[in-house]
Amino acid sequence: MKSRHAVFIILFGWLIAGSYIYYDYTYHQGALFNHLFSVRSPADIFFHLIIFSTLVGAHVTAYLVNERRKLLIKTMISEEQLKHAAHEWKVTFDSIPYGVLLTDSDCTIIRANKYIERMAGVPMRELVSGKRCNEIVCKQNKAVSDCAALKAACLRTTKTYEYYDHKNDIFMNESITPMSDGKGGITSFVHVLIDITDSKEKEKKLGQSKDAFFNMLKDVDSAYKDLKEIHNSLIVTFSNIIDAKSPWTRGHSTDVATYATVIAREMGLDEREIETLRMAALLHDIGKIGTYDEILDKPDKLDSVERTLIRQHTIKGEDILKPIKGLRNIIPIVRSHHERVDGTGYPDGLKGDNIHPLAKILCVADSYDAMISDRPYRPSRGLDFAMAEIRQCAGTQFDPDVSATFLKILGRSPDNLPSA
Repeated sequence: MKSRHAVFIILFGWLIAGSYIYYDYTYHQGALFNHLFSVRSPADIFFHLIIFSTLVGAHVTAYLVNERRKLLIKTMISEEQLKHAAHEWKVTFDSIPYGVLLTDSDCTIIRANKYIERMAGVPMRELVSGKRCNEIVCKQNKAVSDCAALKAACLRTTKTYEYYDHKNDIFMNESITPMSDGKGGITSFVHVLIDITDSKEKEKKLGQSKDAFFNMLKDVDSAYKDLKEIHNSLIVTFSNIIDAKSPWTRGHSTDVATYATVIAREMGLDEREIETLRMAALLHDIGKIGTYDEILDKPDKLDSVERTLIRQHTIKGEDILKPIKGLRNIIPIVRSHHERVDGTGYPDGLKGDNIHPLAKILCVADSYDAMISDRPYRPSRGLDFAMAEIRQCAGTQFDPDVSATFLKILGRSPDNLPSA
């Protein structure tokens, strides 16, 4: 559809040309065409060129004006899409049921979600007006040398610790992840704060010592190096939140991502596929956010009803990720990471080539980490058991090629992989 300006320019060009032809007709009448297409004098040539150039120029100008209008419309649409995407992330960020804040390299608060605002009792405008994180959280630090953010920056890894919030009478667990600019410098920190008051009460009831509790929390520490975009920082945040649901799964998503990435690289996948698989592995259990803690921490085997509830986490994970456009490419992987190649998996009973190729890799990595990790209902099965199980289930539960690749890796250098 042409713009009104383009139509006006074309009409104007034809008006000039028509006026000249009409003018020529009044003088030459029947000899009009002979005069138009004959060369009698330089003046005739000049005026003919002017008139025909005006007509052609009007069409060219109208085309350019119309293309400019299309470009402006596309630009406006793109801006709206960016605003919509930013709004989606803001809504997601603020709806997280845990405290999340972003600070710069000097620990000055840049962004905080609604949870932090409620916990601190400080309006959002005041939170991001130059306050440092130790004015809101980290209040137990008595010296600069004890700052967890500085320790995380020195180690280039996530630093996790707990403290008591006197104002709200709750115990908090805080994970601080340094963000690198890719050149070795720290640009910002991502803080995740989780209320662990219930866990502390359970710890007292079970008679566990404080040292034992901190040992369980060590698995939360994981290395997130060379993070270049805020997108990756949010993925790390979600992963920490998911694993913090239960002390038995701390660090699980990070380790599964490592195993899956090693397998994918050994199989020759390109970096784009590897990065997609890594994100899917970090978020593969995001559907467990809505699962009861009693089920995740149950020391006995689950009954049929509880197993059904647990199996819903793949579908719930899809529902959580679906509104986020930037993560839609990992949804089929998250949904299908419990499918089996013989068709007896869940939630869709997919079989063979109908299962997403990256989901097959995630299935092996997830199962391996579960086998070598302690669970409330059993201790770790150990490396030898895990390798035997992968070998035995190749072709039924696991994809044969993926199984063979991982067994080759484990047989070659199992000590170079993360331990449970």
